[in-house]
Amino acid sequence: MLISFPEQNFNNFIVPAFQVNEGEIVVIELPGGALFQPLLSKLKRMLTGTVTDNPVVINSEFRFVEQFKESFLNYHFSPVTIGKYHQKHANKDNPVYEKIYHTPSLTRRTKVNTLAGDVRKKLELYTTLSWTNHLILDLTGVDPKGGTDIFGIIKQAIIPNGAAILIDFCDEFKDQCTTFIKVNYTGGDIRSDSVKLISKSK
Repeated sequence: MLISFPEQNFNNFIVPAFQVNEGEIVVIELPGGALFQPLLSKLKRMLTGTVTDNPVVINSEFRFVEQFKESFLNYHFSPVTIGKYHQKHANKDNPVYEKIYHTPSLTRRTKVNTLAGDVRKKLELYTTLSWTNHLILDLTGVDPKGGTDIFGIIKQAIIPNGAAILIDFCDEFKDQCTTFIKVNYTGGDIRSDSVKLISKSK
């Protein structure tokens, strides 16, 4: 067992209990809209062990596939290229990060901010895989075809002893994953206060 997550209630949002073992893919479906990011942030902190009094049992470290962010000045005056991104974030001892160049027309000089959402997510994924095949990934900004491609990459990457947790706002991979978890809201009307409470809770 790599991770054991007990059932949690975040301000009337119920996350069922689940476990993650080697070779498994767990998909967690979150509600969309304004509630997605606060819940994602909460789960990220718990699954990576960065909260105090964490009820989650973590026997193997998982790495979150971080979303590329660029400062205003870099975006306008010195955009980050794929080569520079790799120089800063990739593990050069594992060439898996270079698989992004299998995408037609991409080179080390390609600006990251020109990439479509699914291609950018693949860049982030391959770079994370250069460090570990125990990972957590959210599929925001990825179209259905891109999501299918990424799911296929992950299925291959976790063989034989890896594992992945995918966080999505739909159930497109419900029948393809090892375990499917749906986060349910059990309260009344969803108010903006719920979002604030989730964001501030530890």
